[in-house]
Order: sequence, then structure tokens, then C-alpha cells
Amino acid sequence: MIYTVSFWILLLATGCNDFLEVEVPKDMVDQTKTFNDDRTAEAALHHAYVLLTENGFLSGNAGAAPVLLGCYTDELEVTSPAFPDYMNFYNGAVLANNSSVSALWNQTYAQIYTVNNILEGLKNSTGITEAVQIQLQGEALAIRGILHFYLAQTFGEVPYVTSVDYKVNQKIGKLSVNAVMERALADLKDAEEILLSSYPTAERIRISKSVVHGFMARMYLYMENWPMARQYAEVLINNTEYTLSPVNGLFLKESKSAIWQLKPTINGMNTYEALTYTFFAVPAPNIKLSTSLLGIFETGDLRKTNWIKFIGLEGQNAHNFKYTKMGFSTPVAEYSVVLRIEEMYLIAAEAAARLQDWDACNGYLNQIRSRAGLDDVDVQSVDQAVNTILQERRVELFCEFGHRFYDLKRTDRLMDLQAVKPNWKPHLSVLPLPENELLLNPNLLPQNTGY
Repeated sequence: MIYTVSFWILLLATGCNDFLEVEVPKDMVDQTKTFNDDRTAEAALHHAYVLLTENGFLSGNAGAAPVLLGCYTDELEVTSPAFPDYMNFYNGAVLANNSSVSALWNQTYAQIYTVNNILEGLKNSTGITEAVQIQLQGEALAIRGILHFYLAQTFGEVPYVTSVDYKVNQKIGKLSVNAVMERALADLKDAEEILLSSYPTAERIRISKSVVHGFMARMYLYMENWPMARQYAEVLINNTEYTLSPVNGLFLKESKSAIWQLKPTINGMNTYEALTYTFFAVPAPNIKLSTSLLGIFETGDLRKTNWIKFIGLEGQNAHNFKYTKMGFSTPVAEYSVVLRIEEMYLIAAEAAARLQDWDACNGYLNQIRSRAGLDDVDVQSVDQAVNTILQERRVELFCEFGHRFYDLKRTDRLMDLQAVKPNWKPHLSVLPLPENELLLNPNLLPQNTGY
């Protein structure tokens, strides 16, 4: 593949469905040229990370999944009808022709196409050193597994795409959520086997074995495999490279709690998250933190005083202040934190609770609470533990990559949203499959129930 600007612009502009329907010209996709040495292969992988940062499930951009899912649940309130997709998500009125749903689907499968193309190019290349080939293969496999995990948790039954052959992809069918999860785990296990424990660069902006372990811990938690969830979370907890960070410095790029960060794609620019959530006057121009979220923090919780900023009359208008540096700075101060050690403590606590190991559960839970300035708790039943942990996850992980939606879903508590959203319905546990995708590929039928 010729590594040209025109090809990548085409990829970004058209979305994945065009690749499923139209054969890419062979003179634009000459893999022998893209993967003829370490430099060009590394450049191809770098582009995959750029795509992750710019849109989809792992982006802090204003139209990406984290903001949409925050509106969908009870993290964010929409303050202006000028953003109809925000309002549709907030009101539970997302339809199959929703532009944000189509964008999320197409962007994610475009990202998957990119890493599949990398895997194909690596397999056919003879000009890349073995160490680089193995590292890039591991990173690409991990990205593919992670993205399919998010797709299944958000849309339900989806295709698991491993080919770059448009003839295969344009007719591909759906797999069950369990089957997608198993295949995603298989990709992560393959990545685990070949990736090094150390990061490929001095920063934590690319996938290492530790990143894979973190996502495996999360996936096992979602699959209710408590021993394996605990095992993988504890691997990271016991790794001295990662430490619980004070809440006032956790999102700095040098944070020792970060397991995986995404670096802003524009030189000198800080995170999209700061641009997306911050406002300076009331009323908030598009979104603000919800009243229900603001009301659940315990008195003295340092996460509220450090991660939330009130504008105007206190208690009514506040924004996510985890990322404090807007726009450009020298040097850049913050990277987007995709995965961090605090989540591993909460995974280990929940897994220990499900296994009724109360000493371990309380130990992990209270380490999270202590560094937030809160007193210890002593849970002694599964229900009490899960309720306490979900509360901690809500105040620890708010506005981070849809955790609230996925936590409510995996614990069968989405209907609790009716307390603040009376129109919430059971079928909203998954988004609709994009209408135009069903027209292009009837093997994706039937549509998700309720749409």
C-alpha cells in the first residue's frame, strides 16, 4: 500500500461501509510499499492511533461515544436544542437513521479495517525487522479486540471483522455478544503472548502487555468470570510501575496511574476532553454535569472538589474538570487517559466481593476511598459490596468512555434510569443498528428489538 495522504483522507471521509461495498483501487493499497521497512510500518500503526484519538469509542471529541453515552444515561444534561443528537440521546429517542449512530459504527469499523490492513501487510512483508513486526502485530490485534468489545457492548450482535476483502465483508453476518467477546479475548490473548511488558516508547501512548491485561480484566468482569477478572486486575495492581495517583494530578501526562493514554494528534494541543466539557458562563452552551451526579458525592470527597468545576450559582451548573488544560500549551500537560490503575482496584474489589473475599474487597475499595479523602467502609455481603462499588465507580469514572452505561447494563440496572428519565425503556440497552447498513448488508438483519 502506498502510504499517501489521499488514501487516508479517503478512509476517513468515506467510512467503513464504502470499503465493504467498493473495492479499493490496487494502486492505492500497495502493501508491499507500505510495509517495506520499519519506518513505513510504524507510520501505518501511528495512523491507527490517530483514528482512535479523533473519533469513536476512545475519543474525547464532542461527537464521540463517551459524550453521547453520558447524555444517554444520567451523567450529563443537555442544555441546548442546537445539538439534536445530544438531545436525542438524552431523551432516549435514538433512531436507526441517527447520524451519530451511523458515524460511530462507520468510524469504528474503519478503525478495524485499518488494523486488519496492518495485520495483512505485516504477514506479507519481508522488509520489517522481526522485533518491530511482532510488536506491531500485538498492538493491532489488541486494538481489534478492544474495538469489537465496545461494539458488542453498545450495539449487541455485530460482525467480527478480520478480513480486508470487500467481497467477504460486504456479506458478513452478525455474531452473538458472547461469541464476539470470546473472539475479542482471543485477539487479546494472542497479543498478550507476543507483546513486551515495557512500552514501545518512553510514554504510555501505545499498547503494551499491561494494556492488554487491563482490558482482559475488564472483559472478564463483564463476562462474570470473577477469578480471571481478579487475576488480571491484580497483575497490574502488583506492578510497581503503576501507583494510585493523588486526584489533583491524575490526568497529567506523567501520571503513574495511567496504563494507556492517547496523545493529542495536533502538536502542542491538549486533550479534546477539555474542549468538549468546559464552559465559562451560564447557561452552559450544550452540556453540563447532571444534578443526579453532583448529588451523589460524599461530603469531603476530593474528586468532587478537584474534578468538578461550578460555574455561576453553585450546585446547578458544573462541568467535568478532570482535564484542566484547554487548547495549546508548551509543553503539553495532559493526555487522554483510556485505562488507569484505579479501575483495576475497583475490578479487583468487585471480583473479590463476588467471591466473598471480604478482606480483599474492603482493602481494594478503601485504597480508592482513602486517596479521595473518605473514611473506610466495611462491606460484608455481595449486595452491599456491589452497591458500594458501583457508587465508587460512578464518582471515580464519570465521563470516561461510557463506564456508567456499561456498568448499569452489565449489572442489569439500566431501568434505574427511570428515576431521572421516565421514558427509559428496556430496549435502550443497545443502540439501533444503522439503517443504511441494513440496506447494504441484509445479513445484519434483524434490527435490534424496539427500533
